[in-house]
Amino acid sequence: MPFSVPANFIDIFKIGDNINYNLSVLKVLYAAYHNFPDGKKLIKPIIIINTSISEALLYDFIENRIRKANRTETLFSDILAVIQAKKLDKFEHYIEQARKYDFFDLKNTNFYEALHFLRKKRNRIHIQNDKREEPEDEEDVFDEKVLIVSEKILEKILDTMSLKYPRREEYHKYVRDFELPWDRHFKAQEIKSQPTLDETNELGLT
Repeated sequence: MPFSVPANFIDIFKIGDNINYNLSVLKVLYAAYHNFPDGKKLIKPIIIINTSISEALLYDFIENRIRKANRTETLFSDILAVIQAKKLDKFEHYIEQARKYDFFDLKNTNFYEALHFLRKKRNRIHIQNDKREEPEDEEDVFDEKVLIVSEKILEKILDTMSLKYPRREEYHKYVRDFELPWDRHFKAQEIKSQPTLDETNELGLT
């Protein structure tokens, strides 16, 4: 059943509002995916939106929360100077910064490889596939296994951000909590114990 994650870590409130809009679109898509005979054809837009939300969260965290952080925000003291000196404008770069500083405490899992895996899938929104990436048939690119990976990654990002990087109390009221339209993959207590993402191994993400 759907569940919510506090939006207590968002820096740019309009990004939070637009994430909530896209989650409302996902709610409609998931309902159709589960109830319509041809629902599986909605897997592509669902994966693309899930992954785009993940990118927006990394963008907000790196470009706004960290790069513009006040020096008194000691949470980022070890990485602030390095990231502020870099110009980051691509999803791939955000993932590599997250991996380098292990934002999600998952360096011993294939979490960051899974993010790159989804990034490449999301780039297949370009139907012409000018890079000739395999598989060439889109029905083989966007399947239920990839859908589950996109859910787990987005869920993990939101849970970790909410628990590890909350803003001050006055920030909490500006953005509605994020409601995800699927059954939880991870229990709340698992988040603190740094669970692995071994379930993605079947997709060759080790």
